[in-house]
This record gives sequence, C-alpha cells and structure tokens, in this order.
Amino acid sequence: MTTPIRATLGDWPTRAASNTTPTTNSPTLAELQAEADRREMDAIRARQAANRAIVYTRRRPTRYANATYNQLTPAQNPDGKITRWWDHGPRALVLAGPARTGKTTAAYAIANDVHNRDTWVTVWTAADLSAALKPDSTEPFAYDYATTCPLLVLDDLGRERVTDWWLEQLQRVVDARCAHQRRLIVTTNSAPNADAAYDDLATRYGHPVVERLIDDGGVLVLDGPAVRRVVNQW
Repeated sequence: MTTPIRATLGDWPTRAASNTTPTTNSPTLAELQAEADRREMDAIRARQAANRAIVYTRRRPTRYANATYNQLTPAQNPDGKITRWWDHGPRALVLAGPARTGKTTAAYAIANDVHNRDTWVTVWTAADLSAALKPDSTEPFAYDYATTCPLLVLDDLGRERVTDWWLEQLQRVVDARCAHQRRLIVTTNSAPNADAAYDDLATRYGHPVVERLIDDGGVLVLDGPAVRRVVNQW
C-alpha cells in the first residue's frame, strides 16, 4: 500500500500556513504587483542607461576619450566658460573659430564630464547625423536620440554636404531641442569673431536654423594658437 506523501509531512503544512497568513502589515496583491512593476521598470531603465553609455563610448573618437577640463589651455577655456557651462551656462553653446583651435576637444571635455555624471550624451558629426537620418540608414532611432537626449554634441557643422533635405532635418532637430529646452553643443569653423561666425552659419543654413541653434544660447569663439601637434621627427 502506497503511503501518501502528505502523511509524511507531519505538522509542516500547519506551520507553513501560519507563516503565510496575511496580517495587517502584509502587502496586498496590488501592492506586490506594483512593486514588481517598479523593479521591472528600474531594470529596464538601468539597461537603457548602460546601452546609451556603450553607444556614447563607441561613437566618441578615440583621440577624445580622455578629454578633460584640465587639458584645456586658457584660450580653449576663456574665463572658465567651458568648465562651468553644464552647470551654469546657457542652453546652447556654439564653439566657433578657425580650424585647429581646440573646439572639438573643448566640446568633448564637457561631454565626457556629463557622461561621467551618468547623464545621457549623444554625439555626432554633422555628416554622420545627416547619413543616420536618411530612410535607408541602419540607425532607426537616430532622430529620437538626437532630439530627446539631455545633451547633444554636433561636431563639425559646416563640413557636411548641405541639401534641402538636410536643411529640413537639421531644422527639425534644432527646433525640437529648443522647444524642450534640451542642451546642445555645436562646433563649427568660422572667422575669428562672433558676428562672422553667425554670418557664416546663416549663409550656409539660413537664419531660421541659426536662430534656433543659438536661442537661449551663446557663441564662444576660440581663436588661440593651433593646439594640434605635428610630428616632424621619427
């Protein structure tokens, strides 16, 4: 004769039941479900943040991986404006001036600092963003990322091919960021003064785009000596 398994448990079913009996302090089913949902959302956000950090480090050029404020010369950080921009500066920052004056290095010093604070940063060259926004691109979320991230760095504006299609896309991106007060850094080569920088951009992209670029923002012209090193002995 087979002995039922239940018979061998003795008083364990009673003891287990006593430990699972709801009390006034026990969470309700709805509370347990809400807590499970919260934990799931926290896990999703953590995965999203990790993926965004990976994308940033992959897209960031290797030469700027270690760009920091300490590396900037006084000409690259006039009056400490680069160092304090994220915490105290205007919404947008256009870094203009002649080539080789360290505009991109200054931009990545900010971007690396913000990234290290666990804030979502997206970086593109203007040419790469233009390519990413095209319908046949392999970057289906490029527009969403470019318009919703807390900080967008748009490097080398003015070196890409300007078409009517790209002007429309650029207008959409800068309009969206301006409308939602999201931070933006743009680097562009220009003559060594703010008025000339504005005129250069307006000639290339039109006043509506440039007005959105600098709305609640500022133009900082870096016009110091060339900072790139040239190796002449090896």
